[in-house]
Amino acid sequence: MPFHNRRVLVLDGHTNQALACARSLGRGGATVFIASPTRRPLAAWSRYCRDSFHQSGDSVAALAEVRDWARVQGVQVVLPQRERTCLMLNTERHEWERWGMRLGCGPTDLLLRAFDKASTLRFAQACGVRIPPTGFPTSFAEAREAAAAVGYPCIVKPRLSDYWDGNHYVAAHGAEYVQNEADLEATVLACRQGTLWPLIQGVVGGRGKGVFALYDRGTPIVWFAHERLRDIRPSGSGSSLRRSIPVEPRLREPSMRLLAAMGWHGPAMVEFRDDGEGEPCLMEVNGRFWSSLALAVAAGVDFPAMWTALIGNMPVAAPVDYKSGVTLRWLWGDVKRALFILDGPPPGCPVPYPSWAKGFWEILGPQPRGTRSEMWSWNDPWPSVGEWVQGAAELGRVVRERLWHRRAPATQRAVLPSAPVAAPMPAPAPASPPPSQVSETVMAIQA
Repeated sequence: MPFHNRRVLVLDGHTNQALACARSLGRGGATVFIASPTRRPLAAWSRYCRDSFHQSGDSVAALAEVRDWARVQGVQVVLPQRERTCLMLNTERHEWERWGMRLGCGPTDLLLRAFDKASTLRFAQACGVRIPPTGFPTSFAEAREAAAAVGYPCIVKPRLSDYWDGNHYVAAHGAEYVQNEADLEATVLACRQGTLWPLIQGVVGGRGKGVFALYDRGTPIVWFAHERLRDIRPSGSGSSLRRSIPVEPRLREPSMRLLAAMGWHGPAMVEFRDDGEGEPCLMEVNGRFWSSLALAVAAGVDFPAMWTALIGNMPVAAPVDYKSGVTLRWLWGDVKRALFILDGPPPGCPVPYPSWAKGFWEILGPQPRGTRSEMWSWNDPWPSVGEWVQGAAELGRVVRERLWHRRAPATQRAVLPSAPVAAPMPAPAPASPPPSQVSETVMAIQA
């Protein structure tokens, strides 16, 4: 079927990447539908949204309601944007496919090679990609030994971005800095996800750089790269200001080795820390579309169109090159950055933290030459309004969550039930070292 006749459902319509998908596919002639558990989601403000569905929650049952609605709309391709949505779709994948709807995500065993950070790092070790000094503890005693081995300050990182607490999915609060052994236990408990103990990592310097790819069953179709100019969290996170750059061979080569070892299929973001001198250091792999997806599309790499074509077994027209120096700013990301600056650096943060004055100047002051808004478009202006409507509600939620997260005891923040849907998938036997004592295998230090 020609692409312009495709009927595509974009899930998680409140995300930035959902808007990028809606605009890309709509401009290409596809009929786009949006679904989200959020009322008035960002992507539904776009002129390219034919219709939208407010799902009753983040659950398999809620997605079944979406499926019934999508079947009536004649949807052929479904594009999830978040990890939890991918995992929930896979629990009833056969039902979606039974009604002729193809899912834009791989099977769970493949996805967890990227979603489970421990599994990703095991694959990286096996194919010789540099990773931070990392410990893989299975108890607090091993976590304490791992922290001593990597040295303080260290980073405690949850293994999953979304985990099942026995009743519903919960978003992890991200990596935590630990300054000394006295603070380690509370932080480890706060980051523990059921039976999954967090990673213990050493601090790695350099600028965050992303290498992006679309893979067809282990074979790369297209590459893209950007650099972060401003992070939402000054201590390290996704970006609010980013610029397209040429794909550096020193970043592409380890990315190719890693994604080939993982047998990847679909879109992926490989994130590095790079100081420009030593070998780039792998941080993680996002096995789904990323929040800065609009930058790639603006630079000439239309990932949503190519991925949708690949899902539909259609020819994929990959660009030979793309524009470097394209700079996009996510204004609401800068607002959230200002909030993090006002909140102060997290305990143990070893990197320089901007002052309040600098934070507000970043929002109100001049931007790099040629900077464009990620949300504003002359022929699709309403999402720039939706950004503020959705953002105001999100900001209130973020403030409440962060205040609770800081004030609640670690034992209240720790979630102890196991995660049945998002159970970790280890790397294959050749990629994992044989079991032995903690000093030999729990600690996997790679300089």
